[in-house]
Amino acid sequence: MKKLSTVIGLLVLIPFLSGFQFHYTSDEAPDSKENAPKRKFYEYPGDYGQEVKKLMDKFKADFGYELVEFGQAWRTDQIEKLQSAISDLPPTFYRMPGVKGLYRLDAIMVESGNIPKDEIPAAVLPAFSTVYEQESRSYKVIVGNQDPRAEFYNSIFYEDETDFKNIVHHEMAHLFDMTHGFPSFSEEWAALTKFRVLNMPALDGKPDSDFLFTFLNDAEVDNYAPISTRHLSTYSRQNMQEDFANSVAAYIHYPYFRYSHPGRYQFLKEKVFGGKEYFPADDNNPNHHDKILADFDGAIAKKDWSGTTRIIVEVSRGYHPRLEAEMVSRLKEVLESSPQEENRDHQLAFASCYLLAPESLELRKQLVREKRIPVEKFLKKERCVRVSGKIFEKSLVKWPVANAHYYRENGRDILQFLDPVIPVAHTRGFDTKYIWRIFAEGAGNKPIAQGNYVVTEGGNGSVKIDLSSGQDKEFSLPEGTRLTLEMGATRLHPKNFKTFNSEISKIAFVVQPWFRYQGPDQPKVRVIYPFRAAYKHFN
Repeated sequence: MKKLSTVIGLLVLIPFLSGFQFHYTSDEAPDSKENAPKRKFYEYPGDYGQEVKKLMDKFKADFGYELVEFGQAWRTDQIEKLQSAISDLPPTFYRMPGVKGLYRLDAIMVESGNIPKDEIPAAVLPAFSTVYEQESRSYKVIVGNQDPRAEFYNSIFYEDETDFKNIVHHEMAHLFDMTHGFPSFSEEWAALTKFRVLNMPALDGKPDSDFLFTFLNDAEVDNYAPISTRHLSTYSRQNMQEDFANSVAAYIHYPYFRYSHPGRYQFLKEKVFGGKEYFPADDNNPNHHDKILADFDGAIAKKDWSGTTRIIVEVSRGYHPRLEAEMVSRLKEVLESSPQEENRDHQLAFASCYLLAPESLELRKQLVREKRIPVEKFLKKERCVRVSGKIFEKSLVKWPVANAHYYRENGRDILQFLDPVIPVAHTRGFDTKYIWRIFAEGAGNKPIAQGNYVVTEGGNGSVKIDLSSGQDKEFSLPEGTRLTLEMGATRLHPKNFKTFNSEISKIAFVVQPWFRYQGPDQPKVRVIYPFRAAYKHFN
């Protein structure tokens, strides 16, 4: 059985240039070194090393953590940024058990799949494995034999203040989770978030052998934790740890989190933040849908277009198709009921790029047709480019589906996976057809089963397929044989007939007649720390 290790806290960001400064001079090149102009070197006014040490000492005194240099030195400005970010957190995040330091490195040292190392801004270590142990009949999380720590890499220090703090708080949430017995694995968090245990047998597993397990999101639940605007729409659905860390960041940064996820909010308020809150409650509009529309209408009435944009961005952190359609309708009414106003028109047009309701795309097209905003303006806004037709057809359509799992449920063969592209595909008028084929080891290149599943209404990015529906012919998967499932997503436009195919995803599995794929609704997960001396109260 292969060991499953998961490094938590990895975020995918756009790489930035390293901190070199380039100098320009219009002087002609000198003929020799003797004729070269004398230039003064910059001298720091004081003892820089002492300034760094002073800030490090203050950081440790305030929060209890050493700032460790591991191949990359801490700079004064970096320490000050981190000091400000950690200061936003309550004391429950200070002096966490077993955490001796926060590390400064050039880039992550462990393998991170297909993600380039220089695109990862930060991580929390050590890694952990999830195993069901037959002898003790228990689900276990086994943490690696290293001191828990957060590592910060070059790219994070080129983020603006808001994004920098969001990332730091996300990573500190992972660190809190790991050093407090993983509340993200608790029965209460699983019940709140609707993650459920999926047992995963080894390809060569026996009835009495241990096996791996994971937690699978519920495809029927539209909204997991709100995401940063840089994240894929399915980011919080990957696992309970990312959902937890994104929830912590949402608690601090997103004013509508308490309304969209009241259960998560109350859990964090009581068990993570020690009662500290960052936004006042609105008792007049406790419902998320009503609260958003009330604030949205208020901003429009005041002609506060920046405020209108902020609300739209907050809504874009989740999957709210009905709410988005209502907001686009209001935007359209504003634009049609008054004369052209360049600043307002441009702000609202750019804001609509955050909404994935098909009506938002139609609104932008209308503004272009009416010459209220040129297409070139949209191409200067990163968000608008990310959801543009060019990027969709050139890049997004190639993305393979991810996090695919086969399991049996009530005697049915089920495939579940994540498709972060489907919301954008729906916005642009494309249906999605998932085409799958299953091959048996030693049976040649002819599939033993194949079929397809069509989605025409978009979706939250989590897809669950009953393989018996949409198949070419009835089939029965052989038991005890290694099988390979290949699957791709085809995007089809019913009007212009454009068709695009994704890259193929593959998973290997064995159907075991004796295996129970679904775990208990409320599993008791034991966390095993090798460094027991620091974690006596967890075991």
